[in-house]
Amino acid sequence: MMLRYIRTTWLHTFLVILALFLDGSLAYTLAPVMFNLPMSASPYLTIFLLLMPVLAGRINQIRMRWVYITALLIGFIFDIHYPGVIGISLIGFPLTVWLAVNIQRYFPNTMLWSLGTWFLTMCSYLVYEYVVFGIINLVRLNPFQFVVFRLFPTLVLNLIFFILLYNGLDYLYQATKQPDIASYNVERRDFNSGIPLPTRARKRRHTRSN
Repeated sequence: MMLRYIRTTWLHTFLVILALFLDGSLAYTLAPVMFNLPMSASPYLTIFLLLMPVLAGRINQIRMRWVYITALLIGFIFDIHYPGVIGISLIGFPLTVWLAVNIQRYFPNTMLWSLGTWFLTMCSYLVYEYVVFGIINLVRLNPFQFVVFRLFPTLVLNLIFFILLYNGLDYLYQATKQPDIASYNVERRDFNSGIPLPTRARKRRHTRSN
């Protein structure tokens, strides 16, 4: 399979960048539906893809440092293109990855438990975003309005993305897993395992006697 020749790090980076642009395209295309005031439901495929190696238990296929660097750089680009305030996603995305890592370590890597990790992490990011926007006076929603018109619609929208995409993405990450050559046993007995050594020795003695 061709995916075997693609490193998981490259795949992860590509998918996160693709998700970044898809978020903008979806927000623009579906704006009359998703941003029908007072309701506001934002697509966060970028966060979902940033968390996907953690959620699917594939984090050992990517260096943890690179996962955080990707979150940092994508957060910077996200801030420039969407809220226009640098620092919100720049800080929020790496924190979200860190939170997901620390939550998922207590759960098995199944879709149901990953959904729980994603839900807690996504809620935390949206609350963080709400607090920061409130501090810099970019949003004027009371907590009740935030939960009803912002938190709930955004979670529902992104839950649909999670359900539709999780299995396919998990397959891609699994397909790019590189073989662990350290686990191969290259001792001499493995190469000669086809013919037992005592049998080979008997054959040599039989040849000499003839």
